[in-house]
Amino acid sequence: MVKANTFATVLVFLALLAAAVSCEDVPTYTLPGPYVPPPVKGDDGRRLLWEPGPMEAQCFEPSFSPDGTKVVVSYRFGIFAPAADLAILDLTTGKIKVIVEGNVAKRPAWSPTGEWIAYQSDAGVGRYIWLCRPDGSENHRLEFKNAFTPRWGPKGDKIYFSYVYNAREKDYGVYYDLGEGKLDVLYRDPLRHVGVLIPSPGGEEVAFYLLDNIHNGNDINLAAINVDGSGFEVLWPAGPYRVWAAARSWSADGRYILMGYGYPGTSIDELGTYELKTGIFRPLTMCPPRQKYEKILYASWGPNGDIVFGNHLGRLSLIKAPE
Repeated sequence: MVKANTFATVLVFLALLAAAVSCEDVPTYTLPGPYVPPPVKGDDGRRLLWEPGPMEAQCFEPSFSPDGTKVVVSYRFGIFAPAADLAILDLTTGKIKVIVEGNVAKRPAWSPTGEWIAYQSDAGVGRYIWLCRPDGSENHRLEFKNAFTPRWGPKGDKIYFSYVYNAREKDYGVYYDLGEGKLDVLYRDPLRHVGVLIPSPGGEEVAFYLLDNIHNGNDINLAAINVDGSGFEVLWPAGPYRVWAAARSWSADGRYILMGYGYPGTSIDELGTYELKTGIFRPLTMCPPRQKYEKILYASWGPNGDIVFGNHLGRLSLIKAPE
């Protein structure tokens, strides 16, 4: 079970607060693409699913079960905690259950068949992708060292992830075919890292982000490519001093990409929807009224249209996507 490193967590949290820029302080940026209004405080209709108590672990990086009744999360004491469990929150009962203790389990993804959960483990030397059953059994590691953020293809037979082939190169976008036991490269860019590959519900496309500098989160471009490697397109051109955007999930009908977006020089990350046919962006979340800022890390679009997300405080919330 995760043990709290309270002092270290408090120091990190205070550092984030000191560096934070409130919603009201964010300047308006001129963008080459869709207009993004500065974030505002207000009621965006979210429903709180998990509020950690004083001595209770926090929930991060949620992923819906295929039937939308449960959410798998990284369960840990703080956003940068050195230990993490894998846990499942039952949305019908509000109860949480740890299925894998320790192993620094992060960024989980529930397979579309419901049979497996993939997650990234930061335990030991290097990062690996692990698989386990929803009850925590058959927990085992795939062979690829320095692999990040697994996401399933729509049939549950492929896992897409970022992969470091060579420490001197940028991260590749790859997929692993479980049936064939074969790893293939989907996309690589000699100048930019490929991150968080999100296959579309129909399996025709993969959305991902391109990042120039792994230590600078202000230059993230939202991109998409066909699963055969053709049709590469940058959907959201970011760059220095421009609002960045990264894919988080797809709507069930494949019309929209759920994207995280943020403002240079701030600690504000919110959610919006990008319509592929029109290129129209719509803000989805707003800074809560009683918070100075908000950082939404990962989100999952469920089968019934609900979107679950976690923020920097370890709270899980649910929001309805706009019609």
